[in-house]
Amino acid sequence: MTPAQLARRRRLTDAVIEMIDQVPPDQLQMRDVAERSGVALGTAYRYFSSKDHLLAAAWADWQRRLTDRVRAEVSRDQSRGGGNSGASPAGACTRVTAFLYRELRAFQRHPNFARLVVHVEGSSDPFASEELAGLGDDNHAVLTALMEDVPPEVARPAMIALNATLASGLGAWTAGRLTFPDLVRQLEDVTRLVLGPYENPQPA
Repeated sequence: MTPAQLARRRRLTDAVIEMIDQVPPDQLQMRDVAERSGVALGTAYRYFSSKDHLLAAAWADWQRRLTDRVRAEVSRDQSRGGGNSGASPAGACTRVTAFLYRELRAFQRHPNFARLVVHVEGSSDPFASEELAGLGDDNHAVLTALMEDVPPEVARPAMIALNATLASGLGAWTAGRLTFPDLVRQLEDVTRLVLGPYENPQPA
């Protein structure tokens, strides 16, 4: 796409991100998003074939921004800890827990984004699936970096377990079947179970 086309596409996803706190994903309409973004409705459909396609793209944009912020926070915390005399670097379990906890806090502040995740994950739209596949690659890269000292044969199933726990937990929380503290506890329990043995980095 040309820079102008990319800018219009970004205005559409930005509009969704701005609106989703006030409007649940199932009530959001393409016409309203087009009006908020200043992009004609017909043009919006040239960029996004359906509402689910647009919602998935907006979710991917929001998640990438959140991930960038959280990674920076975790790295900053690690640098501060590493700078203390006698401090040992945190292991994979602590790094991943800190990362996931910050993500959960973002969902707590913006519960409609959790509903957006649940909505998009359940969509059968092929273009939405493409957006989710790209986001999955990003998520894999982040967790791989956080689990750098974990053997690949452990890291792979650990990622599956963590992502499944987060997805099911968000669904249960947004449906009112799980409290937020219980969601945090479930994710912490699974993280300790799969990564606890790799908490203390082994000397080279």
